Amino acid sequence: MLNRVINYLKSLSLFHIFVSLFIIGLLYGATSLYMKYTYFSKFMNQTRVTSVKAKPVNVDVAQYSYRALSIIEANESVDITSKVNGIIDQISFKESSHIEKGQILYSIISSDKIGATKIHAPFSGIIGLSQKKFSENVKKGEILTSLDDYSIMKLPMDLPERLLPYLNKKLSFLVSTDSIPDFKYNGELKFVDTRINTQTRTIEAYALIDNSMRLLKPGLLMKVDIFLEENNNAILIPEQSLLSINEKHYVYKVVEDLARLTEVKIGIKTNSAIEIKSGLSTNDVVIYMGQEKLKDGSKIKILN
Repeated sequence: MLNRVINYLKSLSLFHIFVSLFIIGLLYGATSLYMKYTYFSKFMNQTRVTSVKAKPVNVDVAQYSYRALSIIEANESVDITSKVNGIIDQISFKESSHIEKGQILYSIISSDKIGATKIHAPFSGIIGLSQKKFSENVKKGEILTSLDDYSIMKLPMDLPERLLPYLNKKLSFLVSTDSIPDFKYNGELKFVDTRINTQTRTIEAYALIDNSMRLLKPGLLMKVDIFLEENNNAILIPEQSLLSINEKHYVYKVVEDLARLTEVKIGIKTNSAIEIKSGLSTNDVVIYMGQEKLKDGSKIKILN
């Protein structure tokens, strides 16, 4: 066997021997370099410390809500009109004041029949400005003033049909307006139409809110947050903590001085937080900044 090798080498030219030795040297060098790099990378991963920001999970109410805009209306509103042709004989109210149902508003001397015609308030509310003065002529059907019941206000809404699965149960809402920053009102949505508008693909609904303090006026733009789903004692994490990989969701959880990549199941998404259904406990701490530099098991330093 040895003789065969010696004879084979003798048959090779000096050039072929040089090329063979060069290739062998390259293979040896590459193998040695790869082993050193692997060892160095492993060493660096074990010793390098990455600075991150982290915070404990938050245990709170997770709410899935829909915001609707509404132009508020008086629950009852009517234009007071003249029932006859004639002359204003008496105006029996103070403008912009509260009046009671049945109170006399106007007395009109009719030109069509003998005697005076009395105009009464059909319900209690706030009377508007009179459009006619004493002794002025009026025509039948002409608007004299307006009457609004401000004690309860109506919030009409057109809700998208995708909310239909939620509308067969009791839904709470929160009303606010930029015009009155301190105003907040909580209520329950009770009035929903039975049909979908085929033109707009929306469902008509409205809510009633108490206005006994007379803060609200018809025509005011309101924001209505309708709470469609609500989970108490939910585990919530910052939205930026969540990593999505191949349709699965992960977070980096702090375990002593290490970052552990943990798969989680998510629930309700709010404006700034995400509910975690499984994968985390109430005592866990999650990384929300700096996780793009991490691998599972990376050493970390939490910045204050």
